[in-house]
Amino acid sequence: MEHTLYFVGSERFVQLLNHIYWRQKGAFDLAEDLYDTWVAFAVEEGIFRYEIGVQSGEAGFADVVLCPPGVPFRRAAITPLTFHYLQFSASREEAAELLPPAGRSLINDTKRLASTYAYLRQASEENDLPSELWKNHLLMDLWQLFQLERRQSRLKERKFTEDVLMAEAAVLLEEQAGETVSLQELAHRLALSPVQLTRRFREAFQETPSDYLKAVRLKKARSLLAASTLTLAQIAERCGYENGFYLSRVFSKAMGVSPSEYRRRSRV
Repeated sequence: MEHTLYFVGSERFVQLLNHIYWRQKGAFDLAEDLYDTWVAFAVEEGIFRYEIGVQSGEAGFADVVLCPPGVPFRRAAITPLTFHYLQFSASREEAAELLPPAGRSLINDTKRLASTYAYLRQASEENDLPSELWKNHLLMDLWQLFQLERRQSRLKERKFTEDVLMAEAAVLLEEQAGETVSLQELAHRLALSPVQLTRRFREAFQETPSDYLKAVRLKKARSLLAASTLTLAQIAERCGYENGFYLSRVFSKAMGVSPSEYRRRSRV
């Protein structure tokens, strides 16, 4: 019996289609393949060379190599390879927010990663519904771990401030960037007046909360324009803007090019 599995949460879903655990594979049967679904090679041991579109390099332990649907995947083992072959489906739009970029992504938390791999090994020969659900959960764990580390990396890039309350304000603005944000409500949550919040935030980050929020929203809009096929109206909704027309006006003024032109240039 074929099981259809979905991970649902925050309007995101991934369906695991196939999982194979390969041990000490000295060479790939096919030097190049083309898949109609997403495919990931999660390496436990060994090194292999890959080429996916314009992305190329070598991957080893703690690397996850991701190939999108319809893109040629060239590969060659350099040393005997032990890895998890993970084939799954995901919508293009949600994949743009959830999955790593095509090519190699490094997972830094190797202890957590090794635990996930161990559970995948244990379940690799099981095909009953509970096991398939468990493996789907473990696949999602890989992507959630990647997202967690990416968020932590972004936090490190943020301007440092010794004002703990303003650091919290910045985090709240980032978390709520896709929604309607009220400066008054944010100030109330931090037990400040709007004037106090604006003054302290400017002292901490050399910009107002509104300017900071705008920068966060535009960064997300640029990412979605470059990596997804979402319409401008859909991007506007995800970035906290009323409609695509307003986003286009703000984007064009800030970036010097229209959203459509930015998308075109990003895909050259």
